[in-house]
Amino acid sequence: MKKIKIIWIILGFIGCVATANAQSSLTVEASPLYASFKFTDSDGNKLNSEYSGIFTGAYGVGYRLVTAGGFMVNVGAGMRKAGATMVYDEMNYTWDLQYASGKLGVGYMLVKDKVSPYLSVSGYYGYLVRGFQTINNEDFNIVKSESVNTSDYGILVSPGIQLSVSENLATFIEFNYLMGFANLEKDESQKSTNYAYGLTLGLSFSF
Repeated sequence: MKKIKIIWIILGFIGCVATANAQSSLTVEASPLYASFKFTDSDGNKLNSEYSGIFTGAYGVGYRLVTAGGFMVNVGAGMRKAGATMVYDEMNYTWDLQYASGKLGVGYMLVKDKVSPYLSVSGYYGYLVRGFQTINNEDFNIVKSESVNTSDYGILVSPGIQLSVSENLATFIEFNYLMGFANLEKDESQKSTNYAYGLTLGLSFSF
């Protein structure tokens, strides 16, 4: 938890020193995701290959500031789904998780008239609002049973391209890699974390 607090403090400080002559915009975005878990057992064995990913998604709204020199600050909030599947001892396991999530990031955009490539790195925090584990055909509410930790945090790396449509409207597309740091397991001798790959499509309304 200390790591993510440090990341957020640094990002917040950098955002506060953004210079004048900046363009502000509101963003809306949607992302198809391929999500799964990284898992280490109590003996220190990494069993990542035991888990298969699932196709899911995320959506959100945000605020973006880009200075004349290309420095970027991103703030966003939304919903993100996560999970994985596994077959063990002829039993089918599926995890279906949904997080309310916020992010704060910085980056750089090579500002051009029409096509502007950029790279953004964000810290994120997610709170588990819904979660089910399915074993064969039986569902278990893992939020209600408190069998997993509800907090998730980590980093989100997002290279992308912004396309100007008009003076006040742009579209953007970006690749996302999400890497979680938080241990989802209640048993501290084991560790499982979220990770995901995604492709975000969005609109940016400047003002």
